[in-house]
Amino acid sequence: MEYLAGWHVWVILALILAGLELLGAQFILLALGVSALGGAVAAALGADLNLQLLSAAATALVLVPVFVRKIHPKLLPNKRYGTLGSGAEAGQLAQVISGVSGKPAVRLSGNEFPLRWEGEVAPTIGETVRIIGIEGITVRVERIVPTA
Repeated sequence: MEYLAGWHVWVILALILAGLELLGAQFILLALGVSALGGAVAAALGADLNLQLLSAAATALVLVPVFVRKIHPKLLPNKRYGTLGSGAEAGQLAQVISGVSGKPAVRLSGNEFPLRWEGEVAPTIGETVRIIGIEGITVRVERIVPTA
């Protein structure tokens, strides 16, 4: 009966960690999976277990910060607004409706969102407002001042 070589175990560990990244670990598990390949290389070169572990740890110390601080942010959207999946963007116009409990809200892509307005005077139902941004599920708006 044949056993798995040391590098086989490291590659299997790397694949498992990379697969677990799909659960949304902010690229940490993917970096650790790639770091496990450092252990695989050491095992393939005939190093003992201590050197394999040291190799994987050293690789992890370098790769985890690189993946989390350099690669992951580059894959995130640059704009903070519009994260509702509503397609809302700053500058877009929306009509104020009567939301839950009669509070002002806006409807974007068929979904109703509470709003917070800039200025002292609250927008009235039916008034058109301009979206400034989105904070969580609250849409920040400003009244459109008609030009004379």
